[in-house]
Amino acid sequence: MKKLYQKIAPLMGKIGTIGFVISLLGMAAALVARKFLTEPWPVFYASLAQLICMYGLWVFGALTVVFRFRSLLAACWEIIRKGIVALKRNPSLIPLLMLLASFMVYSLNLTHMSDTTALIQGKGMGLCQFCMMLFNMLAMLCMLNAFPRRKKVNIPMLALVFVMFAILVYCDIHYLNGITAALNREVSPIKLTKETEYIAHAFNMLVTYQTMLYVTAGLVVTLPIYSKLIRKIKTSVAVEDNGEMAQIEISEE
Repeated sequence: MKKLYQKIAPLMGKIGTIGFVISLLGMAAALVARKFLTEPWPVFYASLAQLICMYGLWVFGALTVVFRFRSLLAACWEIIRKGIVALKRNPSLIPLLMLLASFMVYSLNLTHMSDTTALIQGKGMGLCQFCMMLFNMLAMLCMLNAFPRRKKVNIPMLALVFVMFAILVYCDIHYLNGITAALNREVSPIKLTKETEYIAHAFNMLVTYQTMLYVTAGLVVTLPIYSKLIRKIKTSVAVEDNGEMAQIEISEE
């Protein structure tokens, strides 16, 4: 059955695609014709042609999906399967990717951070901005070394990762407090206008960044739990055996 499907799939996929296009053009032509026709019988035939083309769209569309897009779905599933296999072998990629995502969120908003620092000029805000960039990169390097492939967890490196998480969260909170103090101070408080909307962008980004750090820390802590669950996912590929095996003859020379 599988061999038959593989033989007819290309032909049926082409028939489905061509039929779908013809049905679509026919339906468009029937709609245009109904607007210009006034006689009852020509209008009836145009309506009938429109109905036939509509059913043709369903039939040929189904053929296209079944015989042409099935291979695309199989390719997508193969990519997903290989990704799950990679996570089975190295589940520490999950917190690492989350940490990388937090770094990207921070890096893409550096302009708002720099403008906010230049306007407020709060105590230690520039240093916190630099430290968040530096320690985020160092945390990624330490995490790579904390979970070596096919080896035990490197405890000192893992401890360094959490130390850097603590530094990042402290710098984040200090910067947020600097923004809050500048907006609520009694003497010449900064007002959020259209010209200073980057302050709101920086504030919201830092809240998101801090949340992503908490999620990353949680993923590192719960790594032994969900790594076992990931390993239970079946990713093996079934190999069909046709039962035919050549006979091996062993003869004495």
